[in-house]
Amino acid sequence: MKANDLRTIEKKIGYEFKDKTLLMRAFTHASACADATKNYQSLEFLGDSILDFVVAKRLMEINPNAHEGALTKNRAAIVSKEPLADEVDRLDLAKFLIVGKGENLEVISAQQKVKSDIFESIIGAIYLDSNSVVPCEKFVLSKLADYFNGDNKHAGAHDYKTELNEFASKHELSVEYILVSKTGKPHEPIFDVIVKIDGLDAGKGEGKSKKEAEQNAAKMALYNIKK
Repeated sequence: MKANDLRTIEKKIGYEFKDKTLLMRAFTHASACADATKNYQSLEFLGDSILDFVVAKRLMEINPNAHEGALTKNRAAIVSKEPLADEVDRLDLAKFLIVGKGENLEVISAQQKVKSDIFESIIGAIYLDSNSVVPCEKFVLSKLADYFNGDNKHAGAHDYKTELNEFASKHELSVEYILVSKTGKPHEPIFDVIVKIDGLDAGKGEGKSKKEAEQNAAKMALYNIKK
């Protein structure tokens, strides 16, 4: 990985590493190096634990009187693969993944599990570099802020995609989401998506992530259908 790439990643995540090899390791897939001390697998393990703690702490701060069951449910939604992968997409980080010779970077980096692993491995790398949870907490809370504000489907917002899929299934119709464009600054992209029902344009939406744009497109499609 080039020095320019490392600086770009640091700018995107909002943390400057003292030990650049840790940052590089956070993006090294097991296919590139089987040595657990040089790929991101153990960093991801560490980051996963820190993420659980940071999210649990923040949820308790927001609502100290919440029932344990509700806190557990909300934490599980926030730390699940989809929100983490969405944030990696928004930051456009997957392209920096280091894979083994002969491996297809595009195929591997497109996997939701891999993208969520990258998010968690960054947390683990930040902790080892700083020897503190504080910068890890800053990274997590800044990148997943919307999920604590309830501005996402994982925290209970309406799931328009599921509703549209149920409608299409009931009427034996096909549903297809197409990414039309990705504009804006590299660290603040805007995704435009259209949804087609049986090949016909049914709705259009935009968002800070592809998933958010798809939700908004589905919302518009349902609105058009009900009209």
